[in-house]
Amino acid sequence: MELQTSRFGQLTVSEDEIYTFSNGIPGFEDQTSFVVVASEDDQPFAYLQSISDERLVFVIADPFFFYPDYDFELPESAVAELGVTSVDQVMIRSIISIGERLDTATINLVAPIVFNLGNQTAKQVVLGRTTYLTRHPLFEANKR
Repeated sequence: MELQTSRFGQLTVSEDEIYTFSNGIPGFEDQTSFVVVASEDDQPFAYLQSISDERLVFVIADPFFFYPDYDFELPESAVAELGVTSVDQVMIRSIISIGERLDTATINLVAPIVFNLGNQTAKQVVLGRTTYLTRHPLFEANKR
């Protein structure tokens, strides 16, 4: 399928690259289909591009890259909704907020995006009872 995007121009994506968010992403509930756009040049960052809105794209990254001790328990309701049967099926990403400068960027550790690689479903899971922040500093110099 051909996908027009405001950031990447025209992309060719296959059906097996599209992730379905049954309830959308909080604040964007009407957007239920996304594709992950990753490039070696942009590592460790990637992009979560909406299929139906060419302007809607989130910067995402592996939270464990920035916070190796990041730890949470996936709620059973999310496990069931995503149909997760094995930890090998799961990919975790967090939304990055960059603002005006990359050195002050933050990462949302309260609401990771959980992807089931086996069935192409995904969900942004809001964690309960956590000490993490929605705007954790991304870079070490800002973690004080």
